Amino acid sequence: MDFATADFDYYQRTIHKMYQTYYWKRISLCTAALLIIAAYSFFFGEHLLLNLLLIVILLGILIFLVIQQRKFPEVYQAFLAKNQPEAKIVKIEETEYSYQVIDQEKVAISKKNVRNLPSNNKRYTLMVGFAKAFFTTEPLQIIYYDILELTYEEKFRLKRNGYSSVPRFLRRFTWGNLKASAGNAVGFVLGNLFLLFILFRLLRYLWSFLQMFF
Repeated sequence: MDFATADFDYYQRTIHKMYQTYYWKRISLCTAALLIIAAYSFFFGEHLLLNLLLIVILLGILIFLVIQQRKFPEVYQAFLAKNQPEAKIVKIEETEYSYQVIDQEKVAISKKNVRNLPSNNKRYTLMVGFAKAFFTTEPLQIIYYDILELTYEEKFRLKRNGYSSVPRFLRRFTWGNLKASAGNAVGFVLGNLFLLFILFRLLRYLWSFLQMFF
């Protein structure tokens, strides 16, 4: 039985909504940053060259996000093709903040907003989520796995049982979690530096607007 085709037909609307939400959040944040920088440049006329560079970069990111958002049908069909003529079943290891796909290449799926959808084949579960990486051209992940074969990372298993020397609020900043989020070392470093720089400029610009009005 070709249960993958039936599953993909049935869950297409659900997964499409998840995909759109993922990109709309990022498009909205990018647009807000653009407006703040443009408004600051117009009203204060300071740091024009730097702001112009930031606007160009953010516009490029915004265009990329909009293009990717419209590729859902193509991306969805590509995942369906991977599961035909037979569904590809993978093994998963659960960590504190992600699900690690144990396969030819290791893929980390963020636990945030992940969905586990029951398949027509009662033995398997269809997991839908997004890659836990700072830079990826295709974040959507759709995989089949056997929930009875789900394993736990040793560190995560110990933490679940209360055997952790790191306080819970600091665990997001452990090397293992940061490494899982990185995608690649260069992208991790550059991505964080750029995001921190943008955040610093936006907070500074917003503070200038507050001082102007109050």
